Amino acid sequence: MLLEITHHLQFQYSAFVRESHMEIRVEPRTQSGQTLHDFELGIGPHAQPSRHEDWLGNAMHWFSVTDYHDRVEVACRCLVETSDPPVDSMALPDACEAIHPTLLTWDFLQFGGPVVQSAMLQELSDKMSLGECLTLGSVIERLANSLGTHIAYQSKVTDAFSTSDDALRAGAGVCQDFAHITLGLLRLHGIPCRYVNGYLHVENVAKPSESHAWIEVWSPTMGWVGFDPTHSSIIGQRYVIVAYGRDYSDVPPNRGIFRGAAEELLSVQVITTPVERRERHHAASPLIMEVPVFAEAPDGQAVHELRSDEAATQMQQQ
Repeated sequence: MLLEITHHLQFQYSAFVRESHMEIRVEPRTQSGQTLHDFELGIGPHAQPSRHEDWLGNAMHWFSVTDYHDRVEVACRCLVETSDPPVDSMALPDACEAIHPTLLTWDFLQFGGPVVQSAMLQELSDKMSLGECLTLGSVIERLANSLGTHIAYQSKVTDAFSTSDDALRAGAGVCQDFAHITLGLLRLHGIPCRYVNGYLHVENVAKPSESHAWIEVWSPTMGWVGFDPTHSSIIGQRYVIVAYGRDYSDVPPNRGIFRGAAEELLSVQVITTPVERRERHHAASPLIMEVPVFAEAPDGQAVHELRSDEAATQMQQQ
């Protein structure tokens, strides 16, 4: 599948701020089963981003705005070609007792941050009888058949900083929470697994898409294999991978700080569009974000006395 993806973030401030520093992860990976053909990034106010890759090869862009401004806009547009994976995660033949920690997988067996090892998590594992599953595929199949009966998909009951325990306590959450709970359940049973930040193309949806999250498990025979606990499904060509991490805190789509006495409001729009030919993308207009900046606070504007504030702005994945 050939997908054109646009991702627009707008950070609106209630008063003029002096400076902003931000990192974003919106550039899809190129790897087996997925090829990034084109990627454009627009930032307003105008800034020159720097790009580097983190310890897992995820692309990150970092930029600063150091004049007075009351909003920041970031837009990316990319063209990605995807294909179906060669293996079904629910059919993985690896015996659970044969999966042992290695240097490669150690980081993906650890609890911490939003993935909490707790009595609630253990109780859920017992209810689902995950310890009775003999193969990795049967564990994934049990999760696909049972997790949704214990956790309901519901927005606005958790936020970007919620833990797996928060979602378990609420009995509901979004894809970010489903991913964290699934990571915790798998790690309880010694199965290496990692968080995936990306996009999911859904047909016939009236509202714009949103970024999505799912997980991958480590199979000694097949390598990393994906599973979407929110939709209880295997990963197919409608999924686009942006970044891998131990959990969401490793790979949020955006994170940053600003200096100024203001409240920040984040709005996000993601649109995924299947296309037939690569040439369509190149014909699109350039991503130019016209956002003004000021050397001094503009006359007649309500500007508070500046102070050092940190806003670790993160977008919850849906």
